[in-house]
Amino acid sequence: MNEAQVDLQQLRIKHILFKSKVRSVLYGGTYDEFFFSSSGPIGTWFSAVGRVKYASVPEIIKLSQIHNALSLTAAKLFQLYKRGLIEQAHEGLKEIDKSSDLFLSLLARLETRLAAT
Repeated sequence: MNEAQVDLQQLRIKHILFKSKVRSVLYGGTYDEFFFSSSGPIGTWFSAVGRVKYASVPEIIKLSQIHNALSLTAAKLFQLYKRGLIEQAHEGLKEIDKSSDLFLSLLARLETRLAAT
């Protein structure tokens, strides 16, 4: 496994944890403000690794954009949940899943491409 694969595997793990934590909060778990902030694990990965080592890789920019959209969607779902609109918040998980699938698909394609170099 080369360095790029390790870096992207770390991003994959952080993304899966993000998605899991969103689901957890919407099913009554504790909201972790730091985790969901731009200083959390994924934001830190993009600023310390993604935009440093892979600044010239267009997919990294797209992955960052998808993650930002996921974060905005999650924040909206958290607000719905706080307002007692639990069913609507749960329904919104479909959008999280769809964006997550796109993120993971793009990440897999990028990993394959970078593994060949």
